[in-house]
Amino acid sequence: MQEFAKLSNLNKVLVRLTIIVLLYGYICRIAGLYFFWESKTIGWLLFFITIISILIQRLKTKKIANKKAVAEKIFIGLILFGLFCQSLIVIIMPQTDAYKSAKQFLITDRVISNEVGSVYDVFLKPVGAISTSSSSAGEIGQADLNFIVKGKNKFKDINLKLTKELDTDWIIVETK
Repeated sequence: MQEFAKLSNLNKVLVRLTIIVLLYGYICRIAGLYFFWESKTIGWLLFFITIISILIQRLKTKKIANKKAVAEKIFIGLILFGLFCQSLIVIIMPQTDAYKSAKQFLITDRVISNEVGSVYDVFLKPVGAISTSSSSAGEIGQADLNFIVKGKNKFKDINLKLTKELDTDWIIVETK
Protein backbone atom coordinates (compact mmCIF):
# COMPACT_ATOMS: atom_id res chain seq x y z
CA MET A 1 0.00 0.00 0.00
CA GLN A 2 2.91 2.36 0.61
CA GLU A 3 4.01 1.97 -3.01
CA PHE A 4 0.45 2.63 -4.24
CA ALA A 5 0.32 5.83 -2.19
CA LYS A 6 3.48 7.05 -3.98
CA LEU A 7 1.82 6.79 -7.40
CA SER A 8 0.54 9.86 -9.19
CA ASN A 9 -3.22 10.38 -9.31
CA LEU A 10 -3.26 9.35 -12.97
CA ASN A 11 -1.43 6.11 -12.17
CA LYS A 12 -3.79 5.36 -9.27
CA VAL A 13 -6.76 5.77 -11.60
CA LEU A 14 -5.08 3.60 -14.27
CA VAL A 15 -4.30 0.83 -11.74
CA ARG A 16 -7.89 0.79 -10.45
CA LEU A 17 -9.38 0.91 -13.94
CA THR A 18 -7.09 -1.86 -15.16
CA ILE A 19 -8.03 -4.12 -12.25
CA ILE A 20 -11.75 -3.48 -12.75
CA VAL A 21 -11.70 -4.06 -16.50
CA LEU A 22 -9.49 -7.17 -16.27
CA LEU A 23 -11.55 -8.68 -13.46
CA TYR A 24 -14.76 -8.02 -15.35
CA GLY A 25 -13.24 -9.65 -18.45
CA TYR A 26 -12.64 -12.88 -16.56
CA ILE A 27 -15.80 -12.74 -14.43
CA CYS A 28 -18.10 -12.17 -17.42
CA ARG A 29 -16.82 -15.40 -18.97
CA ILE A 30 -17.21 -17.40 -15.77
CA ALA A 31 -20.65 -15.95 -14.92
CA GLY A 32 -21.94 -16.03 -18.50
CA LEU A 33 -22.47 -12.28 -18.76
CA TYR A 34 -22.69 -11.48 -22.45
CA PHE A 35 -21.81 -7.81 -22.32
CA PHE A 36 -18.44 -6.18 -23.08
CA TRP A 37 -16.45 -9.39 -23.66
CA GLU A 38 -13.74 -7.25 -25.21
CA SER A 39 -12.96 -6.09 -21.66
CA LYS A 40 -10.39 -8.85 -21.19
CA THR A 41 -8.46 -7.73 -24.27
CA ILE A 42 -8.88 -4.05 -23.37
CA GLY A 43 -7.87 -4.81 -19.77
CA TRP A 44 -4.55 -6.29 -20.90
CA LEU A 45 -3.96 -3.27 -23.13
CA LEU A 46 -4.68 -1.01 -20.13
CA PHE A 47 -2.31 -3.13 -18.04
CA PHE A 48 0.60 -2.40 -20.36
CA ILE A 49 -0.32 1.27 -20.66
CA THR A 50 -0.42 1.45 -16.85
CA ILE A 51 3.00 -0.21 -16.60
CA ILE A 52 4.40 2.33 -19.07
CA SER A 53 2.88 5.21 -17.09
CA ILE A 54 4.31 3.91 -13.81
CA LEU A 55 7.74 3.45 -15.42
CA ILE A 56 7.61 7.01 -16.77
CA GLN A 57 6.88 8.23 -13.23
CA ARG A 58 9.88 6.23 -11.99
CA LEU A 59 12.03 7.79 -14.74
CA LYS A 60 11.08 11.27 -13.58
CA THR A 61 11.74 10.39 -9.94
CA LYS A 62 15.15 8.92 -10.76
CA LYS A 63 16.02 11.91 -12.95
CA ILE A 64 15.34 14.27 -10.04
CA ALA A 65 17.54 12.09 -7.80
CA ASN A 66 20.27 11.94 -10.52
CA LYS A 67 20.02 8.13 -10.71
CA LYS A 68 20.28 6.00 -13.83
CA ALA A 69 17.09 4.48 -15.18
CA VAL A 70 18.30 2.15 -17.94
CA ALA A 71 16.04 -0.76 -16.93
CA GLU A 72 12.94 1.44 -17.00
CA LYS A 73 13.82 2.72 -20.47
CA ILE A 74 14.39 -0.83 -21.74
CA PHE A 75 11.06 -2.05 -20.34
CA ILE A 76 9.22 0.94 -21.82
CA GLY A 77 10.82 0.22 -25.19
CA LEU A 78 9.92 -3.47 -25.07
CA ILE A 79 6.32 -2.80 -24.08
CA LEU A 80 5.95 -0.12 -26.76
CA PHE A 81 7.36 -2.52 -29.36
CA GLY A 82 4.85 -5.19 -28.27
CA LEU A 83 1.96 -2.72 -28.43
CA PHE A 84 3.14 -1.57 -31.87
CA CYS A 85 3.15 -5.19 -33.11
CA GLN A 86 -0.35 -5.75 -31.73
CA SER A 87 -1.53 -2.56 -33.43
CA LEU A 88 -0.14 -3.83 -36.72
CA ILE A 89 -2.01 -7.11 -36.23
CA VAL A 90 -5.30 -5.29 -35.70
CA ILE A 91 -4.72 -3.04 -38.72
CA ILE A 92 -3.24 -5.52 -41.20
CA MET A 93 -5.01 -8.82 -40.39
CA PRO A 94 -8.51 -7.73 -41.45
CA GLN A 95 -7.08 -6.97 -44.90
CA THR A 96 -5.90 -10.56 -45.44
CA ASP A 97 -7.70 -13.37 -47.22
CA ALA A 98 -7.11 -15.61 -44.18
CA TYR A 99 -9.08 -13.22 -41.95
CA LYS A 100 -11.86 -12.90 -44.53
CA SER A 101 -12.13 -16.70 -44.80
CA ALA A 102 -12.11 -17.10 -41.01
CA LYS A 103 -14.77 -14.44 -40.51
CA GLN A 104 -16.98 -15.94 -43.22
CA PHE A 105 -16.60 -19.36 -41.56
CA LEU A 106 -17.52 -17.98 -38.13
CA ILE A 107 -20.61 -16.24 -39.46
CA THR A 108 -21.90 -19.19 -41.49
CA ASP A 109 -20.81 -22.30 -39.54
CA ARG A 110 -23.82 -24.26 -38.24
CA VAL A 111 -21.97 -25.72 -35.24
CA ILE A 112 -21.03 -22.24 -34.01
CA SER A 113 -24.52 -20.88 -34.76
CA ASN A 114 -26.09 -23.75 -32.80
CA GLU A 115 -23.82 -22.99 -29.86
CA VAL A 116 -24.02 -19.17 -29.72
CA GLY A 117 -27.12 -18.42 -31.75
CA SER A 118 -27.19 -16.32 -34.87
CA VAL A 119 -23.76 -14.66 -35.14
CA TYR A 120 -24.06 -10.88 -35.39
CA ASP A 121 -20.47 -9.75 -34.70
CA VAL A 122 -16.92 -11.05 -34.78
CA PHE A 123 -14.12 -9.30 -32.86
CA LEU A 124 -10.48 -10.02 -33.78
CA LYS A 125 -8.20 -10.25 -30.76
CA PRO A 126 -4.75 -8.69 -31.27
CA VAL A 127 -2.93 -12.00 -30.93
CA GLY A 128 -2.20 -14.61 -33.55
CA ALA A 129 -0.15 -14.88 -36.69
CA ILE A 130 -0.28 -15.31 -40.43
CA SER A 131 2.62 -16.76 -42.34
CA THR A 132 2.65 -16.93 -46.14
CA SER A 133 5.22 -17.84 -48.72
CA SER A 134 4.98 -17.01 -52.40
CA SER A 135 6.77 -18.56 -55.32
CA SER A 136 6.21 -18.83 -59.05
CA ALA A 137 3.96 -21.84 -58.34
CA GLY A 138 1.66 -19.81 -56.10
CA GLU A 139 1.13 -19.03 -52.43
CA ILE A 140 1.06 -21.27 -49.37
CA GLY A 141 0.49 -20.30 -45.78
CA GLN A 142 -0.69 -20.91 -42.23
CA ALA A 143 -2.70 -18.70 -39.89
CA ASP A 144 -3.65 -18.78 -36.22
CA LEU A 145 -6.42 -16.27 -35.47
CA ASN A 146 -8.32 -15.56 -32.24
CA PHE A 147 -11.82 -14.12 -32.15
CA ILE A 148 -14.69 -13.25 -29.87
CA VAL A 149 -17.83 -14.48 -31.62
CA LYS A 150 -20.99 -12.70 -30.54
CA GLY A 151 -24.18 -14.64 -31.06
CA LYS A 152 -27.79 -13.92 -30.27
CA ASN A 153 -27.71 -16.31 -27.27
CA LYS A 154 -24.15 -16.04 -26.00
CA PHE A 155 -20.56 -15.08 -26.79
CA LYS A 156 -17.57 -17.36 -27.19
CA ASP A 157 -13.79 -17.10 -27.56
CA ILE A 158 -12.71 -19.08 -30.62
CA ASN A 159 -9.27 -19.88 -31.99
CA LEU A 160 -9.03 -20.86 -35.66
CA LYS A 161 -6.09 -22.46 -37.40
CA LEU A 162 -6.11 -22.09 -41.16
CA THR A 163 -3.93 -23.38 -43.95
CA LYS A 164 -3.49 -22.48 -47.60
CA GLU A 165 -2.04 -24.87 -50.14
CA LEU A 166 -1.08 -24.09 -53.73
CA ASP A 167 -4.07 -23.15 -55.89
CA THR A 168 -6.56 -23.30 -52.98
CA ASP A 169 -8.32 -20.85 -50.74
CA TRP A 170 -7.71 -20.64 -47.00
CA ILE A 171 -9.17 -23.69 -45.23
CA ILE A 172 -10.07 -24.01 -41.55
CA VAL A 173 -8.12 -26.99 -40.15
CA GLU A 174 -8.83 -26.58 -36.45
CA THR A 175 -11.39 -24.81 -34.28
CA LYS A 176 -10.94 -24.40 -30.52
